[in-house]
Amino acid sequence: MTGIVIEDVSKSFTIGKGSVQALSDITVTLPPGSFTALIGPSGCGKSTLLRLIADVLPPTSGTIRIGDKTPDTARRAHEIGFVFQDATLLPWRNVLQNIRLPAEVAGIPAVRDPRYLIDLVGLKGFEEARPSQLSGGMQQRVAIARALSLDPKVLLMDEPFGALDEITRQRMNMELLRIWKETGTTAVLVTHSIAEAVFMADTVLVLAARPGRIAQSIAIDLPRPRTLAMMRDPAFNGFENAVRAALFGDEVEAA
Repeated sequence: MTGIVIEDVSKSFTIGKGSVQALSDITVTLPPGSFTALIGPSGCGKSTLLRLIADVLPPTSGTIRIGDKTPDTARRAHEIGFVFQDATLLPWRNVLQNIRLPAEVAGIPAVRDPRYLIDLVGLKGFEEARPSQLSGGMQQRVAIARALSLDPKVLLMDEPFGALDEITRQRMNMELLRIWKETGTTAVLVTHSIAEAVFMADTVLVLAARPGRIAQSIAIDLPRPRTLAMMRDPAFNGFENAVRAALFGDEVEAA
């Protein structure tokens, strides 16, 4: 398993003749095999941080290590899987073909058997289905399987269930935890849902508004495997309240 070490990372963007600082002095270590949730107000840099880890964007300053590699080296070694909010499946390809796409683009054999991945994400029997024949939740299952096809050490997810209804979202949360446990990846999830962050993660990183910075790191001391029944537990509510307080501060007391 592979951890992630982020040290003094900042990111600025040039806009016209000026610049906007999206992230400021982010320092955090994500242990190998851990599940971390990033939460914060819109525009605080959650997705930007995910893209820095994935080598989609370069940091303005600071360093990121994925195991013993830089992000660009880890990306070229196919150690990073990325799942977006939109499944971004190719509509003319069936499920099996979409899952095989990363290996085809890389010009290498798939590390994980696509049919095994189809079973893993619960889509057995839908190998030949096109994206238009799948529900939103099923499309995201395909996207997760595709991200796992080259056996990444790190799985990055940018609000993958944000567009789903609450029932489907909770089912997908359970499925994702099962997949995470079976694959042993280090997972990072961007979410706007406090309940989802607490339910999924070992640690919730609360980011403050621009420039994005870690306002608080909250360890979620709930047993695994997680169950939906835990969401009725006072301990779960306590962690939700801790995240809410970190997000809203004095507004929580005023309410």
